[in-house]
Amino acid sequence: MLGFISFGLKIIFSSIIGGALNYIPDKSENNQNIIETCLICIFSASVIGFVHQYTYKQEYFTMGFGILAVVIVVNSISKNWEFGKRMMWLFSAVIGMIIGGGFLIQACLLAGLVYLISHN
Repeated sequence: MLGFISFGLKIIFSSIIGGALNYIPDKSENNQNIIETCLICIFSASVIGFVHQYTYKQEYFTMGFGILAVVIVVNSISKNWEFGKRMMWLFSAVIGMIIGGGFLIQACLLAGLVYLISHN
């Protein structure tokens, strides 16, 4: 039961952080970008959170396959896009993977750094 609660909190937290990456105050034309980064962050957090629950005796082969799967999916979806949007997707996937692993404070710090760099 505690695993389900922590998984749910990771998903909620990743949706908030993923949406905040592309949020610009007083501009409503970027709603699609907010939804996209939110979904990518949720996807990567759910894959890594699910895989993290099934690691056996500190053997992290499944964690490696989960990380590889997230990176391959994000790269295959965004291979024809411009550099800025592609990097935002990759960073939102990395932040989601960090949240899925259970490192919430580190994910907040990375998200804040990415937000400051991309919007200033």
